[in-house]
Amino acid sequence: MNNQVRIITVTSLALLGILCISSGVMYNNLQSSKTNNRVLVVVEQKQVSKEEDIDIKLKDITIEVNTPLSVKIIDYLDSAVSDEVLANLKLDTSSVNVTEPGTYNYTVKYKKKTYNGIIIVKEKEVAPNTLQSITLRTLNIKIGTALNTDLTTYIIEPLTDEQKNAMILDLSSVNVNKAGTYQYTVRFNNSIYTGNITITEDQPTLSTNIDSNNNNQQPQTGTEPPIEEQPQQPTTDPNQNQQN
Repeated sequence: MNNQVRIITVTSLALLGILCISSGVMYNNLQSSKTNNRVLVVVEQKQVSKEEDIDIKLKDITIEVNTPLSVKIIDYLDSAVSDEVLANLKLDTSSVNVTEPGTYNYTVKYKKKTYNGIIIVKEKEVAPNTLQSITLRTLNIKIGTALNTDLTTYIIEPLTDEQKNAMILDLSSVNVNKAGTYQYTVRFNNSIYTGNITITEDQPTLSTNIDSNNNNQQPQTGTEPPIEEQPQQPTTDPNQNQQN
């Protein structure tokens, strides 16, 4: 009986020892597993731009009169900005008058901040005057006809407005109420050009029909065209006509 008790006791102790050893091994494995399975978490912080950190530079723009203004904000920017910022910009060119030369201000707003730019509207550039000399016409007008003051009436070459403004027409020597030949002048490029204007009288048209038998002049009764008598040209000096 005692031998059986001893055997059971020894066996129980042996089993207890095995359980203790097993528990220790399992605990060590569990701790080792926890250590190896640690997760590394990395938090990426996104930097958000502040309003005061954004630097927007605008262009100083020069255009000619009557040139339409661009509606694209990017055409006014002199510095690069992100798409997000670009989408929130507001352009104001309402104070710019493209029909009048001058210097105007325009604005670009981003949230609560306003940026100012300049637009210069200038006159259109005119091609340089390449006309060196002019050729005047010889005119024939009826007595009592008012003289035209348009330079293209007297000058053969085509003229621009700038060229016309640089010319001086002088018709003071022409007497439209008296038949004769008169001189007029045009001053251009420090030169004086002289042309002639002939004032003719209105005279009745004389129609004749020549008889081949007796060579007597009879009033015209047929359909032959009348012969218009040409007025005689004065032989006096034009300047003398002016004095008269």
